[in-house]
Amino acid sequence: MPFGASHKPLVLLAHSAITSFFRSIEVFGSENVPTEGPIIFNTIPHGHLLHYWVKDSLFKNPAVGAMLYNAGNIAVDRKNKDNQKLFRGTFEALALGESIGVFPEGTSHTEPHMIPLKDGTSWAALEYIRYLLGTEENKGAKKGKRAVVVPVGLAYVDKAKYRSRVVVYYGEPITMDEYAEQFLSEEEGASRIAVKRLTRRIDLEMWKHTVNAPDWDTAFAAQMARELLWEKESDLALANFVEVSQSLADLFSTTSNESISSLKSLLVTYRQLLVSSRLSNASLTDIPLPQTLDPNAKVSLPNRFSTLWLLIKDSLAAFIRLPVFFVPLIFHLPVYFVGTLGARLVEDELETQAQMKIAFGLLLSFLTYPVMFFTFWAVFRQLPLGAAIAAGVVWLLGRYHAALIDENYEGMKRLVAAWRLLIGVWTPRRFEYSLSSFLASSNNYAPNPPKIAGLPPQTPPEKYTKPKRLPSRVLVRHVLRTRVEAARQLARVLFELEDKDPQVSASFWLATKYGGEVDREREALDQWDEPFPRGVRSGREVVGFLRSKGARLGGAKDAGHWAASSGAETELTEAEE
Repeated sequence: MPFGASHKPLVLLAHSAITSFFRSIEVFGSENVPTEGPIIFNTIPHGHLLHYWVKDSLFKNPAVGAMLYNAGNIAVDRKNKDNQKLFRGTFEALALGESIGVFPEGTSHTEPHMIPLKDGTSWAALEYIRYLLGTEENKGAKKGKRAVVVPVGLAYVDKAKYRSRVVVYYGEPITMDEYAEQFLSEEEGASRIAVKRLTRRIDLEMWKHTVNAPDWDTAFAAQMARELLWEKESDLALANFVEVSQSLADLFSTTSNESISSLKSLLVTYRQLLVSSRLSNASLTDIPLPQTLDPNAKVSLPNRFSTLWLLIKDSLAAFIRLPVFFVPLIFHLPVYFVGTLGARLVEDELETQAQMKIAFGLLLSFLTYPVMFFTFWAVFRQLPLGAAIAAGVVWLLGRYHAALIDENYEGMKRLVAAWRLLIGVWTPRRFEYSLSSFLASSNNYAPNPPKIAGLPPQTPPEKYTKPKRLPSRVLVRHVLRTRVEAARQLARVLFELEDKDPQVSASFWLATKYGGEVDREREALDQWDEPFPRGVRSGREVVGFLRSKGARLGGAKDAGHWAASSGAETELTEAEE
């Protein structure tokens, strides 16, 4: 199945849009990707041209259908129960040694974990064996190799955040040798079981390379802990992001430890306060915490004059950078605005927010860049190479913008945060919103995303409730206090784990890798209708693992270390106003 002329331009366009939205995309496991097809990729390609499955209804419009076919997409009629007919286009492409791209969950979603995979990938890979052997539908045996499935894991540091980071993992290729005999068996139900087993294997490999939490509170607690332990997002290498994040999510899945449960609740409260006050932990890094999160150190909350100085400092930094960044900023402001507007249309789903930001920004770029080109051409049209010069200026502006956007964007967020801190700290205490009142109705101000995908049959999706807004000034002092309390309790709990060395919950693959134990009664990974087994890790090993990846916990505990104190409550002071 040939690729038309539109394929490469569309791939380049998509690549440009994605790399403009995300600051960094790092790829691991490239050595696992075969150099030759046929390959079925679960989502992201690796140096291979991909045919993507597209529902056949999109091909009904002649113009759209022609464009999709030309780009190499394959129409899939999901109502067709004959798999040989359903996957005919897929088989023809695989027989040519080409590759297919599949999104195995079947939909985009916002959940703290992967939703159950559809069986389409497995059916296609195994039915392709039957296609090669020859069926009545395809009129005899065909030449070609069996396909392999390459599972791909995607992990976002913050999937909806502009200029965030993404890590891509390619798992080991899965051959069909283990499943072919059962699939081709005449035994009733054998084919379906083989498909389910293969889906289970794909699911497992994708879970190993993504971050999954059982619920939103666990996911948010792990996120806040990670942001406190690694002060800057870039401090945690993307190569370690998945294992660190999963280790923290597993830690907060431990239900038998009261200290961990209490810390989890505090971290969730901290996150709710940040969301409701429209602040982020990253924007508070100019307000120092103890360098190693010493829970016994006295810490003063910022006073009025320190917040004024913070605003002056961030304002000066912004004004120094602005003249250098002003021209690309003016030309790209419409793109920022339209991308933000697109995200607001889908506030109920984080993943769709990112897609809408990219799509709306890309669409407006189709207008912005031609306008820039013709504007500069009008200036340079008297010159012999006026059009080429205009095109070069537009290209340089784009590169200039890409080089400067990260520093200026972070600086602007710090400036906005400094203003909110100033207003909050200078606001008289009598206008402070009661923390107990906030906690009693926090779901109104910082609700969890609704469950809309991967639900059991006949379960209606949850409705999105738009959060109520509070003025950030009435919460700022609570944010600052809770930040310090969360940092201290996080350090105290981790050193308690290192000292007493209890067992904590763990994903079984991490437990296996780092010397933990696995629930042997549920270890049979081939039981496709059972949940994955769970494991446990040593608390001391988990803390050592986090420290080895850069968590700012100081050195290992010894008799002279501050963590060896009696654990008495430490002092939190608030500077005089």
